[in-house]
Amino acid sequence: MGRPHPPAKALRIVYVTSSRGVGGGEQLVLALLAAGRERGWDQTVLNLFSDAHSVALAQRCAPTRYEAREGSDVLGVPAMRSWLAGRLAEIRPDIVHVTLFHASVLTATVRRHGERRLLTHMYGEGLAQLAHPRTRMRLDRWAARRYDHVSAISDAVKSFLEDSYGFPPPAVGRIRLGWSGEPPPKKPPADRPPTIVCVAGLRREKGHDTLLAAFKKVRHEIPEARLVLVGDGPHRQHVEGAVRAAGLEQSVRLTGATTDIWPHLADADVFALASPSEALGIAIMEAMAAGLPVVASDVGGIPELVTPGVTGELFPVRDHDALAFKLTALLRSPHDLARMSAAARGAAASMHMDQTVGENLRLYERLLEPGEN
Repeated sequence: MGRPHPPAKALRIVYVTSSRGVGGGEQLVLALLAAGRERGWDQTVLNLFSDAHSVALAQRCAPTRYEAREGSDVLGVPAMRSWLAGRLAEIRPDIVHVTLFHASVLTATVRRHGERRLLTHMYGEGLAQLAHPRTRMRLDRWAARRYDHVSAISDAVKSFLEDSYGFPPPAVGRIRLGWSGEPPPKKPPADRPPTIVCVAGLRREKGHDTLLAAFKKVRHEIPEARLVLVGDGPHRQHVEGAVRAAGLEQSVRLTGATTDIWPHLADADVFALASPSEALGIAIMEAMAAGLPVVASDVGGIPELVTPGVTGELFPVRDHDALAFKLTALLRSPHDLARMSAAARGAAASMHMDQTVGENLRLYERLLEPGEN
């Protein structure tokens, strides 16, 4: 796709994040770094509150300058803030582009030096699913008001910021996150048993309990069915215990963390996601790009991606019976699987990360226009 022309001078951009892995926010930063390198921009990534899981981001940022500070508790916040303030004062970027909650809040407390500040808001009401939701949402609302522009990753997040936080519409835009990569061809169904795949971190807010309860019912109807859970996280032991308690050890496989999800998507028939809250869902877009019908919760930004009866199906949040029914119906219908597979690939073509990058570059240009407030 065509990209906007860069501003006349080489921009200095600092991306501030608080990453402990590579998810949607990190994929956005990596895509923007690649676009900036093409244009000769001076770019820096500052990762706050990093830990051992941040290594993957550090490696993928290369050769762009990447700096990180470790921290996991409130006692380290003053030193972290001082470090961030010092780096921004030294670099004096034209734009500070911030992603993720902790980075957003800490950056909002740091004195400006004339730069424009952009926040890509990743969560919306999803913050209510995490620990200490009231505190997080108060801090989130306070911090987001201190940016020159807030870019919501979905229509659902934009509506949340306007309706729940009371942000005026001109202060909030919507630039949908996109998917990237090269989906391989799907394997023929004859080469595998009926297979459901879920790509999601093993965290409470991803709804694996609902998915496992549904899959137990699917297995009752289709004994040869298999479920593949791609990802890792703090909820792994709980998920493993739930698999054992349901007697599903022989039909559920946990792959652990992976840097390449495409082979798992190519070797499945249906993608399932049972999150009780989802601001958008890059994993859903990736599954669609791989030609998988999607069965997912009717929540957040997911209905913006999945058209029921066309590219997949939606089910009420935490309703494992409804999820099981829809999965079983799809696995029993080769015609519907093939029809939805083609439709999903077609729909995903308009959701690529190139579109996201182009819109962000145009936003940079607008933010730097003389007289822009």
